[in-house]
Amino acid sequence: MDEISLIQRCKEGDMDAFNDLFEKYSKQALRTVYLISGRNDIAEDVVQEAFIKCYSEIKSLKNPKTFQAWFYRLLTRIVWRYCSKEKNHLSIESINDSKDTIADSLVLSDIAERDELKKFVNEAINKLSLPLKTTVILYYYNELSIKEISKILGCFQGTVKSRLCNSRKLLEKELRSKKFEGYSFADNSIRKEQDKNAKPTTI
Repeated sequence: MDEISLIQRCKEGDMDAFNDLFEKYSKQALRTVYLISGRNDIAEDVVQEAFIKCYSEIKSLKNPKTFQAWFYRLLTRIVWRYCSKEKNHLSIESINDSKDTIADSLVLSDIAERDELKKFVNEAINKLSLPLKTTVILYYYNELSIKEISKILGCFQGTVKSRLCNSRKLLEKELRSKKFEGYSFADNSIRKEQDKNAKPTTI
């Protein structure tokens, strides 16, 4: 069954369809909360609350095609509330345990540097403010579009672009402060500036 039909059935109160929707989105939702909060102990609570709210409000969703952005907006608001209460920060361990990080999309000429650079990038992300960090996670880790993120965070697309731009500048500044001065952030990867004309190696 396609997602639009599935969501339409959920809007009609079909619990089996909602269980299918939960199975489809819960794993990625847990991962997103985990990355933003850095806390395993609250991730399940946040996701459970998000799906309860989703079930009670899904009838108000006018366009099933916008479900993903609508759901992540619920999820993000809840995890931000938890973070505000707990003053949580993104843990380096939680990021390094995830296979699908920004650093997993690195374009490098020296594969030996990968693990060290990956760890440093994650440490740099940890220093970003909650709005910047959330934007980076939604864009790079969840591969959501700027338009979708603007709907999720309730801001203009220009604000999302600005946050991504500011994040890249801050992350590049962190890179330059260490031994990774030769690297710069592309749209969704990190490149060695001197190797831009060379055939890249993707890892």
